[in-house]
Amino acid sequence: MTRRNRWKMFFPIAAFAVALTLVAAGCGGGGSKSSSTTSSSGGGSTTASGGKTFPNFRLAYDTGIDYLDPALSYTQEGWEIMWNVYLPLIGYKHVAGPDGATIVPYLAQDLPKVTDGGKTYTLTLRKGVKYSDGTPVKASDFAVAIERDFKVDSPGVGFFGNIVGADTFSKNPKSGHISGITTNDKTGEITIKLNAPQGDFTNILATMFAAPVPADSPAKDASTNPLPSTGPYMIQSYKPNKQAIVVRNPNFDAALYNGNVPSGNPDKMTIDIVGDDTVALQRVISGQDDYDYHQIPTDRLATTQQKYPDQIKVYTPANTYYFFMNNRVAPFDNLKVRQAVNYAINRDALVRIYGGLAQPTENVLPPTYPSYKKHDLYPYNLAKAKKLIAESGQKGASVTVWNHDRGNDPKATAYLTDVLNSIGLKAKEKIINSGVYWSTVGNQATKAQIGFADWFQDYPHPLDWIDVMLNGDRITQTHNNNYANYDNATVNAKIADLKQEPTLTDSVNSQWATLDDTIIKDAPWAAFLNRQFTDFFNEDMDLSCYVNHVLYVFDFALICKK
Repeated sequence: MTRRNRWKMFFPIAAFAVALTLVAAGCGGGGSKSSSTTSSSGGGSTTASGGKTFPNFRLAYDTGIDYLDPALSYTQEGWEIMWNVYLPLIGYKHVAGPDGATIVPYLAQDLPKVTDGGKTYTLTLRKGVKYSDGTPVKASDFAVAIERDFKVDSPGVGFFGNIVGADTFSKNPKSGHISGITTNDKTGEITIKLNAPQGDFTNILATMFAAPVPADSPAKDASTNPLPSTGPYMIQSYKPNKQAIVVRNPNFDAALYNGNVPSGNPDKMTIDIVGDDTVALQRVISGQDDYDYHQIPTDRLATTQQKYPDQIKVYTPANTYYFFMNNRVAPFDNLKVRQAVNYAINRDALVRIYGGLAQPTENVLPPTYPSYKKHDLYPYNLAKAKKLIAESGQKGASVTVWNHDRGNDPKATAYLTDVLNSIGLKAKEKIINSGVYWSTVGNQATKAQIGFADWFQDYPHPLDWIDVMLNGDRITQTHNNNYANYDNATVNAKIADLKQEPTLTDSVNSQWATLDDTIIKDAPWAAFLNRQFTDFFNEDMDLSCYVNHVLYVFDFALICKK
């Protein structure tokens, strides 16, 4: 979810264009006020995004927002809102299709200058940039943001571990600074020194975790007391599980950004958090909301497509859905049990649970990547699964299957629970609120045995999948992304080796594919599908402006109203 001419350094655009399977749509190419039931009118002045302003874009959102703090959010729902709120030094073009992977300057004047064999990155802050509260943005605010990531135990701290001094700082983030980051507020220069070359570091600088924040930003979650913004919008208020209100940043000047950051069309976004898919759909059909973030319920999909064909968009982001199995906790510390789960699930049946808008997979990496090589390691074989459970000595072991309460996902773990019981385990479900799910299963104290997970790219590179989710060296006590606690020293070493490759050549992609195979043979996951998604709008919206971004998917800021 997370980019550029410099992107060619890692992944040639031509190759990326072939690799991605996206719906390119439209001309361009994851609130705190009660929803209005009246239609807002269009009209207004033309914006830098090429459309026209309109008063209020009303969204029926789902319950997946974890935080609205750039240091803490790690869900598609959070990042889609904040993409137009908190700007990193560099970021991605606001266009659909492969060109959306192009990194361009945001708060920085230019793309980073990379020297010292790939170990030093130098950028210069644009002049005249202000936060939404009128405070000038300073070069040192970049260092503040990275150090704050460590102070709040951000899920993104692993991205910055290669910076000189980051490891030392992480051990005592309440004092001192990261020595490898130096800034000059007078000149605007920012210099970052790495311990070793890192092939995806430009991508990392374009993540939300690297967005500068004011020096007085608290070292705690600021979601409900939003930090001042640098983007075209600011979060006016946020009431978790109820509503977020996003309004224009009065101090944003699109002219500073050479067209890289559009000013947006809606003057305001009212984001109502709705827990039920069917209710969200009906709110949009009736005109109470303009856009349905939820996926259309499977039993309503065909009818909705037939009745409203011009109001629906179907797209395929890079994603993988999987069941994690905690390698530290019985019975999933036993390889045969993990293999049994992989043989026992019928991936075609899981595709049907998601209404057929998916394809089955056993891989970590998505099929849109050149490093993808399809696995066929675990064909559906219930008898073999039962045999493995018997051989493991874990027959009758108690298992709790974790999931959140959103969308079709609980149906997937209901299916998994039945499967586990059928092969000789004693399984039960534990369903919790989606707003706290990821932080709960990502906390070692929970000791979650097995559960649902999905992944959407932060940036298009194998490191964002295998390093972030399966590198044992990145396991953390809280906000852990390696839910399986998979820790294979050989795999960790290979990740470290591949991390230094500056370009995704055919040879490097082949090595990533081999590593994917090695991991899946260890079975820390039972990957099961790559999913397609829907965006549904009411009839008042002008979808000629619809932009589905390669990382951030639907770009709220660019939508138009008839």
